[in-house]
Amino acid sequence: MAEAKHYLEVSGDFVIIFADGDGQGVHHSELIELMTLSRSLAEVRKRFVGSRTNLIETLEHFGYDFDALLQSQFREGYRDTTLAKLHRVDPKWIARKREALGFPNTPGRSRVEFPADQVRMAYDAAGSFVGAARLMGIDRRTFRELYAHATEQMGPGRDDTLDRPLENERLARARAAARCVGPKVYSSEDELKRFFDEEWGES
Repeated sequence: MAEAKHYLEVSGDFVIIFADGDGQGVHHSELIELMTLSRSLAEVRKRFVGSRTNLIETLEHFGYDFDALLQSQFREGYRDTTLAKLHRVDPKWIARKREALGFPNTPGRSRVEFPADQVRMAYDAAGSFVGAARLMGIDRRTFRELYAHATEQMGPGRDDTLDRPLENERLARARAAARCVGPKVYSSEDELKRFFDEEWGES
């Protein structure tokens, strides 16, 4: 079996970049910084040329958790094909990593999975879809899908937030504040508006 022409080796705090038999030593901090900034194996491999496995093993040797990066990118909603291009790998490899890391890719369901109680806690804490999505590090559309699924799990009649327009989120904040005070009293839109105006002085 022919020896690879381009590969990486670790030597103390340095990464040795081999190309056609010649080696160049680079401090590992340059590798980690480039990976942290680009979040892309493809970009890093332009400087640190080696196979996918060779590069990932070198990164992990110096403490970089590539699986943690993939988990973050899965949560951000990246598709397998997009990640395959970003890291210059086979989409099937990304799909296997997605499954291994516990991120199912089922048609019609959100790729991001969080427990229903965590979704509700995020909404109650933020008081709006935008704020809750920001707390969980996902986009608003994805959070809304998760919230709908969480509401279904709790059963009908438990929450009517999804029946309200997205743009009317200050009413959602008022409802969240009302929950903190006690039992749900403000049920109509007019009552919620009055409650919000009295509490925050907005018209």
